[in-house]
Amino acid sequence: MTPGHDETFLPDIAPCAHEPRRQPSLFLGQPPASTENLAVRTALGSTPFTARRIPATTNCCYIARQFTRQAMLRWSLADISDDAVQIASELVANAVRHGRSRASARDSTQGAVWLGLALRPQTLLCIVRDPSRRRPVLAPPPPLGERHRGLPIVKALSSTWGWTTDGQAPGKTVWARVALPAA
Repeated sequence: MTPGHDETFLPDIAPCAHEPRRQPSLFLGQPPASTENLAVRTALGSTPFTARRIPATTNCCYIARQFTRQAMLRWSLADISDDAVQIASELVANAVRHGRSRASARDSTQGAVWLGLALRPQTLLCIVRDPSRRRPVLAPPPPLGERHRGLPIVKALSSTWGWTTDGQAPGKTVWARVALPAA
């Protein structure tokens, strides 16, 4: 898997039937491997996987939604497409808003926000990596407030979600799982 011209990793269409599947390795508090490669960090090399670098611009959520929708179409996951798109958009918005320090914002290599999607045996895994170690905080939003609704939305639409850091590398990974429809 190699990046395209826009730093996008394209998904495999379908997993090989003869390849064994690895169990998910992203659990709350279990750090991924310390490497810059997102697929290796999250042990996703053996599954259909796609990732894209998300620029910290005003259209970051649009890019995340389009990227996620295209992956859902490639993987024939129309049934969970809307939920996956909303989750990816909320996690990317949080990463761009809260996960970038001023220093990392000036250095695009250290300040990168990445969105990854992986098709697991029974779930779709949505992964967002950002350069901050600040933990995400799930708090009830104010009744009439317009902000602080992202993580409650992620929690409501996903079967589980969490975050992890790596003691040897900067940043954190926030992830959410969406259950695949019954076959």
